[in-house]
Amino acid sequence: MFKYVNKGLDIAIVKITNVVTDLKKETITDEIKRYYDCRYLSPCGTVWRTFAFDIHHRWPAVQRLTFYIPSDQSTLFKDDDINVVFNRCENSNTMFLGWFEANRNYTEAKDLTYGEFPSKFVWMAKEKEWKPRKKGYNIGRLTYISFGSGEIYHMRILLTIQKRCVDYESIRTIDGQMFEIFQEACYALGLLADDKEFIDAIKEANEIASGYQFRRLFITLLGMNTISKPDVVWNSTWSVLCDEILYQKRKDLNYPGILYCYLFNYYFLLFCSMFF
Repeated sequence: MFKYVNKGLDIAIVKITNVVTDLKKETITDEIKRYYDCRYLSPCGTVWRTFAFDIHHRWPAVQRLTFYIPSDQSTLFKDDDINVVFNRCENSNTMFLGWFEANRNYTEAKDLTYGEFPSKFVWMAKEKEWKPRKKGYNIGRLTYISFGSGEIYHMRILLTIQKRCVDYESIRTIDGQMFEIFQEACYALGLLADDKEFIDAIKEANEIASGYQFRRLFITLLGMNTISKPDVVWNSTWSVLCDEILYQKRKDLNYPGILYCYLFNYYFLLFCSMFF
């Protein structure tokens, strides 16, 4: 803010020369002189710098919070032997695992989500643990995860609301019931859409498009990676998506007795294998 209040006008330099003459002689550019010629300080900007006032300011501090699913923990290392790296990281705490430990050890930690944790606790990098904050204030921000990242995306959603977590299992435990995957826990809390808009889009396309066209629509939706549960969408629209397929396959295979049940399994596996 202060920079642009005190910046002043822009400066342009125009030089008129003889091109033919300049080509014959070598010109040396004095970059330092050019910098001073173009630099401008207004009177108020000069006073601001003389009194050593802040030129920029950021408040409050924002802390980036890392997290990962059990099989995807990352580590930084130089060109060390792999055994040295493994032994060094095997029992070391991380910011995320330290949050589990702090929830076991501190009563005040149990009322905070992972994102709220830096407001009351400080991550001590050397000690590899969270300790109660004595002064200051921080805002925690969870690392961005795209929708198509799988389970870690659903775990990130749960981390924004779940408290008192002491392990991965407690993150996906809702009202005393532990779910197998994080996605199911999100559904139990109503945090994911029911994909109704995709089901309606396919059924609406059935009224104005051919079977081939709305099957391509289904493939496009899968490719966009925005459907939460493709199997639910398929189960709700498979009779529409299979339009004309039965007739075409009976004709291609010369098998008039082929039934929908075989085609259902075949095309569902085909669609899923293309994107998952």
